[in-house]
Amino acid sequence: MARPIKVIPTLEGEAAATFLKRAEDAERRYRERKEAGKLRDITKDPKYQAMKKLFANPLVL
Repeated sequence: MARPIKVIPTLEGEAAATFLKRAEDAERRYRERKEAGKLRDITKDPKYQAMKKLFANPLVL
């Protein structure tokens, strides 16, 4: 049984330029934080710890 191929949406024109600008800005900010040593450790986040505790229980999965 064949499955239909879905079209992948693409950005064009001003929407594509805006997307690229925002992506480059985000990448630049990440690099600056990484170089400054200001990236946070996700393993110390209470939400991350709660998720790890939840998935440690075999009955949840």
